[in-house]
Amino acid sequence: MPVIADRRDMSTTVFINAVKLTKYAYLELPGGGTAFQSIIDTSIKLPDVNKIVVIADNDFSQKGDFRLVRISGSYMNDLIKIFKDEIGDSENIFYLYGDTPLINRDLSIRMYKNHIKYFASYTFADGYPYGMAPEILKNTVLDQLGTLSEKNPIKIDRHSVFELIQKDINSFDIETEISKIDQRMLRVLLAADTKRNYNQLKRIMENLETDKVITEESIVNLLETKQDLLRLEPAFVNVQICGACTQSCSYCPYPKVAGDVINLKDEMSLDQWGIILSKVKAFSDDAVFSISMWGEPSLHSNILGIINALLNYENFTLIIETSGIGWNRKVLETLSEIADGRIDWILSLDAQNPESYRKLRGDGWEEANSTALLLKKLFPENLYIQSVRMKDQEEYLEKFYRSWKDREFNVIIQKHDNFCGFLPDLRVTDLSPVNRFPCWHLKRDLNILIDGRVPLCREDLKADYLQGNIFTDELPEIWEKSKSKYLDHLDKKYPEICRGCDEYYTYNF
Repeated sequence: MPVIADRRDMSTTVFINAVKLTKYAYLELPGGGTAFQSIIDTSIKLPDVNKIVVIADNDFSQKGDFRLVRISGSYMNDLIKIFKDEIGDSENIFYLYGDTPLINRDLSIRMYKNHIKYFASYTFADGYPYGMAPEILKNTVLDQLGTLSEKNPIKIDRHSVFELIQKDINSFDIETEISKIDQRMLRVLLAADTKRNYNQLKRIMENLETDKVITEESIVNLLETKQDLLRLEPAFVNVQICGACTQSCSYCPYPKVAGDVINLKDEMSLDQWGIILSKVKAFSDDAVFSISMWGEPSLHSNILGIINALLNYENFTLIIETSGIGWNRKVLETLSEIADGRIDWILSLDAQNPESYRKLRGDGWEEANSTALLLKKLFPENLYIQSVRMKDQEEYLEKFYRSWKDREFNVIIQKHDNFCGFLPDLRVTDLSPVNRFPCWHLKRDLNILIDGRVPLCREDLKADYLQGNIFTDELPEIWEKSKSKYLDHLDKKYPEICRGCDEYYTYNF
């Protein structure tokens, strides 16, 4: 028979993280009110609450029935210090974000009861979309968390409490509330933090308005049965800015489509690039860009101007996938000064020695390795060394991985892509899920060729499934046209290009 804790004099403090909330947290949602107002209303109704503390930065100006505390730093030790200073006599903490209006009260109460019943030091929900449940902490773990946060400088984000606890997880008594339907693979964020997620919340809440009471079951069931609601504005924009490559790689389809890629001269102009940036800003507001759809970015005659134009949009970030060949040192040094953590590098090396490298990629082994060392110095947290896992290379792969990890480099091992049968299948093993689900790329990616044409996806090598042209057509119309293929996937109907594709389960960021 389980032991039930003595609940005399139990009390809780609700801490709401309102640091760097975006404008979308203060826009009206279906049914009236904003995400921030909703979280305050929910907090008042949580069990045994004696105080609500809003943790915010200097830009926060909202008023309400809560205590406002300004945070001075951006690391977990700064947050833990506020917990310790403000908790008072409360036994427990509810920790929430101020832009999550669908925190479910019944789910929160059930978690709290189990937290008390089983003497947990930390309680969280697993398998639910983020934004449905709080985190619950016992006051007695704050000193321990403070010590951990001093030893492990972790920046505050939505998952940093659990990330911190993981540093010494066996020292905590953890209680987990598990969803009956595991929806982690949906990657749904029920927060009004971006235009994309705000629109998603609106669609979900509009579909829930017919329910007299919004329950956890109604939210979970809606997400499971109406996944068309989850395809929003594009989040990953993959662009070809340069026609030429520094190498003609043996496992890449581009030379077979474009011809002599070493000697191509075409490139996207800065004005054309500006059109793309402005259209994505107007439609999506934020996005992760890649300038490596095809071609080598280092060969663009104004690569610094291209990247600087993107960085002028504060909600855009950039991934540069490169051979590491052709870069000007001064350009890289300038980029390191202006990047502000918004540029990630993926340097494709593939091989462990010059001979294997030449067979796979051609000349350039020494320069690519030299660029890797320079990028590590300039972008220490934002560089990834990549190798494609494929037949004839498997025996060298572990050596490749270990040699770079031992030098504290981030390493990506990428699966081989045969581009829907266009290339020989060099996969070592089939990693496809047992049950197929709708393609992530149709759901989130926008691909743009150097002349502005928008193919269905990167696998559409010859643009046989053309969706439009970004320079002449409106982006919402282009995006809506490709929606039909995603809806087909929801119905388990797959166009010819999709039937032999196993990239549907891969994720770009």
